[in-house]
Amino acid sequence: MAQKIIVKNKRTRELLELTLPEFKEKFKAELKTALDNFEKQESRKNFLPSFVKPNNNFESDFYFSLRWNFNNLQNSNWYIERIL
Repeated sequence: MAQKIIVKNKRTRELLELTLPEFKEKFKAELKTALDNFEKQESRKNFLPSFVKPNNNFESDFYFSLRWNFNNLQNSNWYIERIL
């Protein structure tokens, strides 16, 4: 069974129930903004020289906490209310 994401608009209270691929397609710009902000935030935490830094896969870390990251790292009228 596909994972469902319930997204709500802050202004209109419109509710959408989307699968993860549908969510990625519909909110492509918002996801990019949130992911970029996540990468900047995580990069600032690591003060090691570049030759010692681990090669992090920020995208997988971002999707691990998708709800929190999407809701807090982008500025949009939409937010994830629930992931089923």
